[in-house]
Amino acid sequence: MKVNNLAIDIEKIKEEYPENPLEFFKGKRLCLFKACLEKYFPGVRFGIKNLCEALDLKVNICEKQSCCSGTFFQRNLITRAQFAAINERNLNEINRQGDILLVSCNGCYNSLLRGRDFLKTPEVYKKTQEILKGVKEEMGGEKYPGQYEILDNPNLRVMHDLDFIYLIRESVINTLKYDLKGLKIASHYGCHYLNLDRDRDTETYLRDKRKLEDLIELFGGEPVDYSEREACCGWGASQIVLHPGDALKTTYSKLKSAENVEASFLLMPCPTCLYTLSKPEFRDQIEGLFEERLDIPTIHLNELIAILRGCEEEKCIALRRHSPRIHEIYETITKE
Repeated sequence: MKVNNLAIDIEKIKEEYPENPLEFFKGKRLCLFKACLEKYFPGVRFGIKNLCEALDLKVNICEKQSCCSGTFFQRNLITRAQFAAINERNLNEINRQGDILLVSCNGCYNSLLRGRDFLKTPEVYKKTQEILKGVKEEMGGEKYPGQYEILDNPNLRVMHDLDFIYLIRESVINTLKYDLKGLKIASHYGCHYLNLDRDRDTETYLRDKRKLEDLIELFGGEPVDYSEREACCGWGASQIVLHPGDALKTTYSKLKSAENVEASFLLMPCPTCLYTLSKPEFRDQIEGLFEERLDIPTIHLNELIAILRGCEEEKCIALRRHSPRIHEIYETITKE
């Protein structure tokens, strides 16, 4: 069996719809993957859903999915086959309700593709199907044919939110109410996005590492370079648990580097990175370790677009549980 890794072919879309790539998505069912850490930042899902609806696209939230299990795998708590089985069950459910899966989290995106990639190893494929068979028995059978089978030839294609927004950026700009007013903005991509060369046959491999910078310029801001631009946020899967001091040092270096170039805020496409770089407890611990308070705000791309689109303050701020994290960003952008 040939295992399709499900990454959407962006170059093909651009060839078929050179004038307006948005047309490719018209009439297709878009499904939003529920990343675990989105629960801390509801604006991440709100931002992309609100944008899709404004562009008259069919969009829904993925039902009956579980965690992608990426963190468990990275911490050596599950095997490759268990990891692949969890993602196959998710993909099987999502394949029934969507044509294109939009993913806001680097880790989830990477997991969904790598789970399929592992199936190319016959031993992993066999063990994965055995695990799914066991789940089927435990659940008392199938609710629909093939519910606990490895997907042979799914229609579903997977796409990162950043790739989606960048591809249709000319349509996105037409929905915005505000611009970035020339603000200096630092970009953070995150390891799982920068390192997609591990899946060299995916069409979404980031070759030029300029997508966030291009979007910042398009939205009226000034992208600024900084020494730790491609460094990890400090999460490092197991590292934040096993070596918290070293992990927080990495987080400190990232934030300090962005502050040194006087960036107004740090923009990223991943809620896991956002969690690490913005968590108040981490900021407090960093202050205790390095005797310096770093206050640079952080924001996810989807949240930023919601603000630029004119999201009402009550919804934009309340969605983030009245966190001061983006209040300054919101006030600056929406000030008349």
